[in-house]
Amino acid sequence: MKKLFLLVTSVLLVLALAGCRRDAEVPTQSDDYDVVDYVPAAEYPVSPVEPEEEDFEPEPEPEPVTIRVQFVGDILLHPRYTGSVETARVGENEFYFKPFLRDIMAFVDGDLSIANLETPVDVMGNNQDLTTFPWFNVPFEILPALVYSGFDHLIFGNNHTVDRGFDGMVATIANLESVGLRQSGAYPNADARNVPTIIDVNGVQVGIIAYTDSLNGNDWMLTPEQNAYVVRRFRSHVLDDVPSMIESASWLREQGAEVVIMSLHWGAEYVNHPTETQRLIARQLVEGGVDIIMGNHAHVIQPVEWYYRENGTRGFIIYSLGNFLADQTRLNPPIEPTQFGKLITVEITRTPDGVITLDEVDILPTLTMRDWAGDTLRFRDDISVLPVIEGELPDFVTNQNIRDWGRRAYHHVIGLVGEEFVTRRR
Repeated sequence: MKKLFLLVTSVLLVLALAGCRRDAEVPTQSDDYDVVDYVPAAEYPVSPVEPEEEDFEPEPEPEPVTIRVQFVGDILLHPRYTGSVETARVGENEFYFKPFLRDIMAFVDGDLSIANLETPVDVMGNNQDLTTFPWFNVPFEILPALVYSGFDHLIFGNNHTVDRGFDGMVATIANLESVGLRQSGAYPNADARNVPTIIDVNGVQVGIIAYTDSLNGNDWMLTPEQNAYVVRRFRSHVLDDVPSMIESASWLREQGAEVVIMSLHWGAEYVNHPTETQRLIARQLVEGGVDIIMGNHAHVIQPVEWYYRENGTRGFIIYSLGNFLADQTRLNPPIEPTQFGKLITVEITRTPDGVITLDEVDILPTLTMRDWAGDTLRFRDDISVLPVIEGELPDFVTNQNIRDWGRRAYHHVIGLVGEEFVTRRR
């Protein structure tokens, strides 16, 4: 009994001491303690977390844009007899022109490559009624061959535009469109004439406008209304038309063109130099804002030149590109330079602030050869446009007479345009 009493007394004493310690730890409202309100943990104020910095790359600085625009001369095919069209014939109404351009196509590599189409094309459909000089009509197949070899734009405003009348011109334009080729210089109606030709070339807006000084007297095939719009006309023996031509170039710029190319079909045939009036016309046009003059019609090449404007900028003048794909070896008397041509590449740069500069010009001499002996190409009388580099034709040409022909072409071109422009690329 005594032991039980001592155990109970010990337990009560322990409980009493524990209660005293708990009371001592809990603050009470007195002068010695501040009252602390209870705040649940979920409501504790949280310090804001700084967001991680993202890796922002600065906008790249604008860079200059450089484009390469190429020019060649006449695509001039002669049907009948021993002409180039008969060489391409593979059926009653079928023709194959691609081999004519196979050996030059590696060099037709511009961002924009332009040729002068000297003839109407398949105006009757199905290659019917093909005709030669003076009123041309050539097979449809020349068009896909030009696309195949790298050309994307043709000049069709020239002295042969209406050889087969107004309907022949309209049919030719439709044929061009069917293979994806654009053209400048021929207009099926007045509204079309008022639509500027501006091509986006890797972001640079290139405008093209074409003039001819002749329709070979074929105006009689047109009504007065048609005569007013089918081509842009000018006179290449006087300066009187230059102001209106400059206005046309300015209009092209107003429509968005950053580069202005003007094709001029002009002058006399088979002469190696332009007249002094032609030089004055070209220089005044460049002074008035035209960047590149693309001259045609002579069927032989003529000189080129840089022309420096009063403000220090410059334009490039090609007085005549000569023939490109043409066979005039049967002329009487023969005129050998009709087989010599040039493929001109002009490098054009637009700076980040929109300034256009013409930088470099590269001229590749060409020879349109006819294989009279039948020991170089596919067969006797076959035709090919060949590059001539540093006086040499491609290695597959082993006929010494043809190689000598190529050297004459090379030195003829150098003599007229100057060695500093002529290519050495292979």
